[in-house]
Amino acid sequence: MTFALTSLHAISWRTTFILLIMLATLLGGCSRETYTSLMNAAKDGNVEAIVRILDSGADVNERTTEGKRALMMAASEGHADAVQLLIERGADVDAVDAHNTTALIVAATGGYDDAVTLLLGNGANPLARDDSGGSPLVNAIYFGRSQTVRLLLDKAPPLDRQDGEELLLLASGLGHTEAVAALLDDGVDVNGRGLKQRTALMAAAAFNQPEVARLLLKRGADPAARDEDGETALSVAEDKGNKEVIGLLKTATSPS
Repeated sequence: MTFALTSLHAISWRTTFILLIMLATLLGGCSRETYTSLMNAAKDGNVEAIVRILDSGADVNERTTEGKRALMMAASEGHADAVQLLIERGADVDAVDAHNTTALIVAATGGYDDAVTLLLGNGANPLARDDSGGSPLVNAIYFGRSQTVRLLLDKAPPLDRQDGEELLLLASGLGHTEAVAALLDDGVDVNGRGLKQRTALMAAAAFNQPEVARLLLKRGADPAARDEDGETALSVAEDKGNKEVIGLLKTATSPS
């Protein structure tokens, strides 16, 4: 059986993985863009230079040809003091670049919790999505930023049931145990179903994530659950040859 983590919506998580990798490359630096003095100061977290440049008349919301602004530069490097200063001086917290990426998305992607807190506290949209389907929470989960995940879950509106279960499958397949714990603590159903009725435990089994499997079992995951093909987490693990997960699941399914 071929097991893929696929979205319940229009975009598959596998596609989202690829696009998020492209996003990470994008955030790593766009050498073809020309940054202004303000943007460079923000990227470096140089608060004194930011003040001087703004006092000389620079527009706090000036942007590159790709739509990047100083606030996004500061957020992408986790410079919380620069983020706060730029917001105080009128930076648009929900400004988007050419890919609909926001400062909050890049801060969450990097796991920069102080910047995330500042942006949320100043009205940044926690549900913003970029052109790849990435959002603050999706990206934080994808990159395993567990503390950021908890922060976003605490500050953002409650997850839709389907979205929460889909994110649980994503975190489980990637092996981000702490992110899985955060989602479960937030009330996501440990036995929630994704595409073809697959569960987070099946995702952990398919992608050889024994620590996640152990946590899911401890939190009440049903090892006997079957997907639309009649497969269980154990049969998925056996199909993939994932020995440690096989051992865990055999123990979980053995009569006590």
